[in-house]
Amino acid sequence: MRTIFETCVPRPEVLRGELRDDLFAASLASVVLGTAEPVYGDPERFFSQTYPTRQLRTFLREALGRLTGSDPSANAVLLLETPFGGGKTHALIALYHAARGEPAAATIVGDVPLPLPGTVGVAAVVGTDLDPTHGVRHHDVTTYTLWGELAYQLGGRTAYLLVEESDHRTKTAPGRVTLEQLVGERPVLILLDELARYLVVAEAVPSPTGKGTLADQTIAFLHALLEFAAARRNVLVVLTMASSTDAFAEGTERLREALSVIARSARLLTPAEPEEIPAIVVHRLFERVDRAAAKETAQAYLEALRRWAEQKVALPPAVTMAEYAERIERSYPFHPELVHVLDTRVGSIPNFQRTRGALRLLARVVRRLWNRQPPQMWLIHPGDVDLGDPDILEDLTNRLDRPAFKQVAEADIASRDPKAPAHAEVIDAHHGGMRPAGRLATTIFLHSLALTGVVGIDPPSLLAATLRPDDQPDTLARVLDELRRYCWFLATSDQSRQDRNEQQSKEHKRYWFATEPQLQKIIEEERARVPVTLAKELVCERIETIFQRSVLVPVFFPSDPAELSDDAEHPKLVILHFDAVTTTADEETVPALVRTLFERAGQNSFRTYRNNVVFLVADRGAVEPLVERARTLLAMERLLQSQNGLLDEGKRQELTQRRDEEALQLRVAIMRAYRFLYYPQGDAAINSLPLQREMLPVREQGTVAGNQTTVVEQRLRDLEKLRRADEGKGLPAPALVRQRAFGNQEYLSTLELRRAFARYTGLPILADAANALREIVRLGIRAKVWVYYDAAAREAYDADSGREPSIRIAEDTFVYVPEAAARAGLPFVRPVAPSPPPLPARCPVCGEPIAQCRCSQEIVPPRPERTEELISLDGTLGQVSKGLLDVVRDKQLERLRDVTLRLETAEASEVRAFGLWVAQLRSLGQLQPELEASLTATLAQGGDLRLTFTGPPEQYVRYRSLFETPLRDARDLDARFLLRVTNLVAKDVQQLVLLGEDELAAELGKVRLTAQGYREHA
Repeated sequence: MRTIFETCVPRPEVLRGELRDDLFAASLASVVLGTAEPVYGDPERFFSQTYPTRQLRTFLREALGRLTGSDPSANAVLLLETPFGGGKTHALIALYHAARGEPAAATIVGDVPLPLPGTVGVAAVVGTDLDPTHGVRHHDVTTYTLWGELAYQLGGRTAYLLVEESDHRTKTAPGRVTLEQLVGERPVLILLDELARYLVVAEAVPSPTGKGTLADQTIAFLHALLEFAAARRNVLVVLTMASSTDAFAEGTERLREALSVIARSARLLTPAEPEEIPAIVVHRLFERVDRAAAKETAQAYLEALRRWAEQKVALPPAVTMAEYAERIERSYPFHPELVHVLDTRVGSIPNFQRTRGALRLLARVVRRLWNRQPPQMWLIHPGDVDLGDPDILEDLTNRLDRPAFKQVAEADIASRDPKAPAHAEVIDAHHGGMRPAGRLATTIFLHSLALTGVVGIDPPSLLAATLRPDDQPDTLARVLDELRRYCWFLATSDQSRQDRNEQQSKEHKRYWFATEPQLQKIIEEERARVPVTLAKELVCERIETIFQRSVLVPVFFPSDPAELSDDAEHPKLVILHFDAVTTTADEETVPALVRTLFERAGQNSFRTYRNNVVFLVADRGAVEPLVERARTLLAMERLLQSQNGLLDEGKRQELTQRRDEEALQLRVAIMRAYRFLYYPQGDAAINSLPLQREMLPVREQGTVAGNQTTVVEQRLRDLEKLRRADEGKGLPAPALVRQRAFGNQEYLSTLELRRAFARYTGLPILADAANALREIVRLGIRAKVWVYYDAAAREAYDADSGREPSIRIAEDTFVYVPEAAARAGLPFVRPVAPSPPPLPARCPVCGEPIAQCRCSQEIVPPRPERTEELISLDGTLGQVSKGLLDVVRDKQLERLRDVTLRLETAEASEVRAFGLWVAQLRSLGQLQPELEASLTATLAQGGDLRLTFTGPPEQYVRYRSLFETPLRDARDLDARFLLRVTNLVAKDVQQLVLLGEDELAAELGKVRLTAQGYREHA
């Protein structure tokens, strides 16, 4: 099979690039005036480049038969109605030359005699040249109407004078008598082209009489002219009719109505049948075409299409029929689908000047191909229209009033910047010189320009228009999928229902290029440019943002035991890097890095406080989607920061919303990835390690917490591994603590007891460790599990001490096994025996009780009796203040003495909160409260710190920075605050309640309130 470069020879003007509009603009008026290009004005050249269609032959034969009298039955009126490529103006020019007796016309009309030169009067009027307002200027007259122009062309100024009055002043159509004077007895040819536009303009010109318009008079003149022609044997009128859907449809319809009255004397002709259009175009653009090669190529294509159809390639059934080979042969070297798309799609655009536009476009295509001569060029397919040629792209965009499609072509099909190739060009770089992506995309592009009717092209038709005999259909199918994924402007539609199968769905899909970019494709392309390293950095940043300090302190991405401190401070949530370790639901072994970090504290040391660390490990299958989501988020950020102007304001707003949604989804993705929790547990072990694995629940968008550390904490609480003070609820039983923490020892310091919770995996992890441990010690005292001993105060407390101690977590406070405490002779605190009740007052005279005295001595009235109430409350400041108010009301107490509010804490945050809260105590100034504060701590850089304060609260406020400055470096912190009011009347208790409701009070943690209440009564 030979290429078109071997079998076809384009005309020289096509190869030279003589592509001026006037070269293809067939103009009847310019031919009549003698100003036309030689291709139209030179009869020999004109007829040599005119394809002799069957209808054109019929048209010329009938017209000449009428004018010469050789065919008495010929019609007096011929109507030309043409579709794309039909060449109505071309047919009029052919008749004009033939009527003037040009010998070159014989190549088309054959044996029909031509008139002798100068024997036929010819008048040719183009409606677009008429001007009813300013007139058409000639050297000696100016004409204003159709009849004025016809009169001048048929007889010059002398003939014009016959109609001057009706042409210039009255605008009234002349009758038959005037026409007989103008025509006489000679043969006359009247050519009327594009009258529809003139009628639309004439409709706006009123007649001088005020009755009707110039358009009405023009229709009346046409009636008279056509009736006159029908009555004469050698007069012929030829009119052209445009489609009723063209720009001047109203004028066209008026013409049709006018012509309906003389339908019997008129014949409707179409100079070219639709199947002849390809041959017309080929004849106009090529000097020579090898018809044997056309037949050979058509047969090769048909065989290939039939072979692919047998292989179940989805193709339109018509392309496997013998008739399709005939279509290929007729349109050769053009593929029939190229002519078809220019006819049915591009040809439907009003600005596309059908024949002229098609010839200009295809001439550029041919010249471009012959200059480049790509291999395997057996037919010129729609995909061979080179959109990289600026002139071709201009013809298909700006000339068609489709400027928005220029950026479509440059971005997705053919870029003019070699440094920034279009998407199709990037795909084609992997396919050698075959250009499958460019060919497919260009074909879709041509089917996208019309914007009316059914938009785009379906996959079977797209394949049929693109496939060459050496192509592989599956390759084109894969390339089409790549175009769908990467092209910014390529859109698809799927009109199938959900119950249709996949094959049926494909058959209902269509492809087209939209003028607005597909935002998702832009994002996907930008995402491909985002380095994976940057995406992983973003994931790490977001992990560090969403896991914040709470009860658990996050430790991010340690890779060596030395990076994970071994201490009994706040319990640690160790989040391991997703590149360092991952796991799956099916893996039962503890990951090696988790094992190493859990067992070792350094290169040569083992971890002591193993119960103080929990680990989060990523799900292996969730890591890649997580990183890809981060790449998507970064791509969106880049696009929002870009100033390339590709996105309009609406797209930018949409992108901003999607960016915010993607940021939230990245957060969700992190939680879904980090779902494997390893925590120490003495009762369950994996591979002899005291570690238990728990899968965290999958988090959805609506259930993502602000601080994701709290999600882990909640799960540990559900597992009863993490315990809180909460008034003793949920804390481990003191007997269990003694069993796990004491071992064979008879006593421990409270600080060592705290460390034991961080050391032994069989114990729970304590949230708010200091307060929780104080509560555990109190519970142990009450349950007689141990004895508390404060060595500094030399006080030991057990269940019989009558009151509970103020517990310090320090090296010099201890919990003893009761037996060991007895053997050590610890000084136990015991309750003071209550004073005996006072004896009743007696009369000094008779010795009888005052109430029974009957002597006349003045009796001193008895003192009222007093009710005393001991009050002790634990909880938040709000709880104890409201509880105090409840006791005062329930017991009807009138006065309180020794009201003390005690806060003991190991939390720096509570020390700071207390300092801020104390500043609010101005309202208690009249009650003269006293504050005792003490703070002991071990400093991180070495050394011990001891601070004490006694005085009014407002003085503490002045010096509280002394207590707070060292807190960031302090370890083993023990702070105690005691606020005392000596006397308080019942009505002032409400002030304590208000102070307890303050926001700062909620940050103080657990406090203890004690008081003695009194009520006096007779």
